Amino acid sequence: MKETLKTTGEYLLKASLATVIQLFVLLGLLLLLSFIMNFIARKNEELSYKVLGQKVYLYLFGWLGTAVHELGHAIFAVLFAHKISEIKLFTPSSGKSLGHVKHSYKSGNPYQTVGNFFIGIGPILLGTCLLWLVVLLLFDLNIFRIAGKHDVEINSHIFTSIELVKTTFANIGKGVWECFETIFSENNKNEWWKLVLFIYLFYSIGSSVTLSSSDIKGASRGFFYFVILLLLFNIATIWNGDITTRFFENTSNRMSGFYFLIVLSMALNLVFIVILWFIGVIIELVAGKKSAPNSK
Repeated sequence: MKETLKTTGEYLLKASLATVIQLFVLLGLLLLLSFIMNFIARKNEELSYKVLGQKVYLYLFGWLGTAVHELGHAIFAVLFAHKISEIKLFTPSSGKSLGHVKHSYKSGNPYQTVGNFFIGIGPILLGTCLLWLVVLLLFDLNIFRIAGKHDVEINSHIFTSIELVKTTFANIGKGVWECFETIFSENNKNEWWKLVLFIYLFYSIGSSVTLSSSDIKGASRGFFYFVILLLLFNIATIWNGDITTRFFENTSNRMSGFYFLIVLSMALNLVFIVILWFIGVIIELVAGKKSAPNSK
């Protein structure tokens, strides 16, 4: 009896460890990059409110980012067979929320329940894909090709050594710099409208690739269910070898280009943040001089 319990315990521990590794390999980097992107985009949005004013920002730029944000929820809701009862892409006069997607699902359906995770982070996934499409259509710039050219391999293995982390960051830097050089090259200066449209779209969409508390709550619900299903799957199959981990590793390796695109979006958002901060400082200095009393 004791031997059976010991064997069972070891088997369950092996399945649990495999589940943790698989989650880290498949979703670890995506969640980490999404969190950082969310923080940077939210800071960009806050500075935009401060410098431009809320109404000016929303009606000139925020409307597009908000619409993309809500479409990100809606598209994944459809993909995971949720029933959409209402979509509001941009409603600035409706109160605190600028838009929303109301959807429902069968709580006993595993596929639909797991879908809550992807619906929750949908704005980041869709926003990033649209930014890829923007640079491709405007400048014929394939981000995935550049990532491959500079050997950008963003996966869980980069954390196995400090040297690999340094190499990966160096390759990412080279890739991002090549993107900037291509976009702002002399050839594109003759077609100034492309640069203006590029800056407008990246600023409008990039500053709204954020997640609300309700988005995070919905995503966590789906993530928890995904963990349970994955653990059960490992318990049922781990005896036949850790094939799931190998599959997830291959999938993660193929997502390096997408991860690089998120990093590029972060870099551009940081550029916008610096510009907005600098403009804000100038405005405060000018306002301070105007309000200062005249001295004789």
